[in-house]
Amino acid sequence: MNRRLLLRWAGWFALANSVVFGVVSLRYFSGGVPAPSFLSVIYLVSVYIGHHVLLTTVPLLLIATPLIILFPGRRVVTVAAVILFASMIALMMLDSLLWSQSRFHLNALTMKILGWQSWVFAAVIFAVGLFFQSMLARGVWAWVEAPKKRHGPLLGVICAFLILTSQMIHAWADAAYYVPVTGLGQVLPVYKGVTAKKLLQRTGLVDVQESRERELARRMSRSLDESSGRLLNYPRSPLNCSAEQPMNLLFIVVDSMRGSMLTDEYAPNISAFAAQYAITYRNHFSGGNSSRMGMFSLFYGLPPAYWASFSSLQRSAVLLDEMQARDYQLGLFSSSTLYRPVVLDRTAFANVPDLRIVTEPASDPSWKRDRKLTGEWFDWLDGRDEQKPFFGFLFYDAAMSVSPPPDYEKQWAPADDSEQQQDYSRYRSAVHFVDGLAGQVLDDLAQRNLLENTVVVITSDHGEEFGESSAKLERHGSGYTRHQLVIPLVLAWPGRQQGVELDHRTSHYDIVPTLMQDLFACSNPPQDYSVGNNLFENREWDWMVAGSYFNYAVLEPDQVTVTFPNGLYEVRDWDYRLLRNPEFRGDVLQQVSEQNARFFRE
Repeated sequence: MNRRLLLRWAGWFALANSVVFGVVSLRYFSGGVPAPSFLSVIYLVSVYIGHHVLLTTVPLLLIATPLIILFPGRRVVTVAAVILFASMIALMMLDSLLWSQSRFHLNALTMKILGWQSWVFAAVIFAVGLFFQSMLARGVWAWVEAPKKRHGPLLGVICAFLILTSQMIHAWADAAYYVPVTGLGQVLPVYKGVTAKKLLQRTGLVDVQESRERELARRMSRSLDESSGRLLNYPRSPLNCSAEQPMNLLFIVVDSMRGSMLTDEYAPNISAFAAQYAITYRNHFSGGNSSRMGMFSLFYGLPPAYWASFSSLQRSAVLLDEMQARDYQLGLFSSSTLYRPVVLDRTAFANVPDLRIVTEPASDPSWKRDRKLTGEWFDWLDGRDEQKPFFGFLFYDAAMSVSPPPDYEKQWAPADDSEQQQDYSRYRSAVHFVDGLAGQVLDDLAQRNLLENTVVVITSDHGEEFGESSAKLERHGSGYTRHQLVIPLVLAWPGRQQGVELDHRTSHYDIVPTLMQDLFACSNPPQDYSVGNNLFENREWDWMVAGSYFNYAVLEPDQVTVTFPNGLYEVRDWDYRLLRNPEFRGDVLQQVSEQNARFFRE
């Protein structure tokens, strides 16, 4: 049969199915959409059409093109296309059902918790889909073979224009902090909007700082929760906090400092401070093996499944909301940029005006920026209003960059000449260097007599690995090992225990509940705004979820279940060796699903 005719039919059949898939995708918007605007309506129309055209055209052409080349028969191509789209519709219906219940998409792991009723449902949809697709295929063949002009090339150009338009709008909206647009795209299945913040800023098309302040002013004038309140149920109940004179709060966060570095050898200043003033949690886990999820778990006490929604909607953390409501002075200092990779500018600090996004000059090495932000912190303390409480946030970068000052006096000899061991040597020196800066900050607090009324939290966003596990992984974000997940937690709380070390499993998810209940005297249960528990209750987690930039893992005391973007999963022990016959615990995954849906509106 004529190959050109077959390709033409495949294109029209894919286009017809894009309409069908667009109707099915409406289920993903069952939770609502952000507040509409003129630009967001244009974006929604263009992205909805363009995305579903890509969703149907690309898979069909990938399958049909080889068949058309090798077996140019009408029956072969038609049957393959009908089976493909019937399967895709059945899976999309099942996926949308799972998404509405748990904010998980289908993969090999989540498929295990679906009951037989779900698979019967999918089989019925597939059977109906086969009949419907057969009828649609016949109609498209009649359309293609009819002697009339169809304007296919023009329609293709229009679709391509809509795809390009939607991506350009998303790139601008992401750089300009424009929630009505960014809050839409993340709902669509298998969609990834283009971002180009650095390019747009470098070319002068967007001023990131100015755009952020303008959008914050717009959101404040129209109520900060206008968009997020349509999609999120966070907090689940209004907070009832009664502390009359809450203490100051200081976060000292050392990027990439793993828990094993908290010793007299590598971090003498922090160790000495902990021994005298604080509780040290020796088995403390971050909510991620990367900065983004680690910091999200620190400020929100929520698992990684919520990050995309909170970021796109720019929903700040209740911890910051409470501090701003109480007129806390905010001294927020970060060595690296707040907009990449941690994205604190549009998550935890989304409602902070005049946010200091980076320590300038950004071109300086991290150790120089670390020193500078420490000096700026001292200057900020000098100029603050002493009648008001403050929140300080110091985020150091040298350990992550593995870059102590070139002439730094404290060095460790590498075990061998490999690049990995050279990095590990510099890493230890960088941790020691940042520890010295943290020591200056802590000494300064003591000199100002602020330790008596300041809660100090010293921790990290994630750990770092240098080939220690059986998988021989490197740095962070490469796996869910103890080296990448276990981090320091030093908690100095006036009037609480001092010089104590605890070994039970704790996590970043526990920090926000502790602060909300014991610093601000909030009577709400932690489940209203977090998945963690109060640290002072000394409860040990049975399982938790940790995330990276592209996947997540379920952590249990005896195993780690790791998911992958291709839908597969694997189970490993804590030395990161594959388990050949792992025990599947459906009850745990069911609890994970329920946890991931708790703060979304139904």
